Amino acid sequence: MSLPRPARRSLLILSAVTLAGCAGGPPTAKPWAETATRELHLFLGSFEVQGRRVNLTRSAGAPTNQPVIVYLPGLGQGSDAGQRWAAAWAQVGYTVLGLQPLEADAAVWRSELARTGEFRELGRLHYGDAQRADRLDALRRLLPALRAAQPALDWDHATLAGYETGAQTALDARADAAWRAVIAISPPVMQAPTRGAPALLITSEIDQDPLGLLQRPSERRQAFDSLEPGSGWLLTLGAVSHAALAGTLAPEGWHAQDQHRGQAPVGGGMNGGRGRGGGEGGAGMRGPQGGGSRGPRSGSATEAAQSDVGDGFRLSLAFLDAQMRGTPLPPSGLLSAR
Repeated sequence: MSLPRPARRSLLILSAVTLAGCAGGPPTAKPWAETATRELHLFLGSFEVQGRRVNLTRSAGAPTNQPVIVYLPGLGQGSDAGQRWAAAWAQVGYTVLGLQPLEADAAVWRSELARTGEFRELGRLHYGDAQRADRLDALRRLLPALRAAQPALDWDHATLAGYETGAQTALDARADAAWRAVIAISPPVMQAPTRGAPALLITSEIDQDPLGLLQRPSERRQAFDSLEPGSGWLLTLGAVSHAALAGTLAPEGWHAQDQHRGQAPVGGGMNGGRGRGGGEGGAGMRGPQGGGSRGPRSGSATEAAQSDVGDGFRLSLAFLDAQMRGTPLPPSGLLSAR
């Protein structure tokens, strides 16, 4: 896919914002709203549906009838997570609605299992059959309210995307008629519906499991192998941590927190996490087995904010354009077709 010049410039700005300081120490914290509106020319908004907060990201001044991407964040994240993915997609003509369907997923790091360090049991609970079904049911109940709240959007060209538990739900919902395409970022080991909307699964060579449910990153491709031939693509990035795949910018003051907790020098933890510190959503907790030593995100906020996910942005956009606009997917050694 050949991105228009403004979109290429915006992706460069987005990468520069998150990679700033790799060579010279932690960057100065800058409010995301300021970067988004002044430098990336995005419009950020929010509203509520059925008691759940929804975050809206689109290009400022863009028409209101854009194709829509509903984004489901992962464990311990709210509707404002995944800003890097939302910004990349919004820059080229998509309106992104971020939504965490279950309060239990948003509040997971305040649960008793998290406080006692029972991360494997926590994972089994939230990825388990009961919670999985509840999350899918919640999404299906919320969807009509989302459409009613944003009727001008092009819901005939709607994509469902998600990270972690959000990826699980996105794949579970691919057979629903509401979705033209699905993007699953760092999905768990699972069987997905064989037939349904075209699906892009995104993982990496070091996409470790901080909850200890996986033995190796390659197990995340199980859902891809279960798809009907011709309906799925697998994007395998290189040295991009599980934390960085979330695409979530750390809050202001993140670098000071990491330094206070004795984190390794900036740029030194790209292979899954060295040193000690608090991951996003789990500051100060002992890291679970199987995902590095920094807490439930298998990587600190510093590492995640500085990781280069540019190929993920570029090829996810190419996938979206292929499904929504009929453009061919570019050849790439990072992409495998089912």
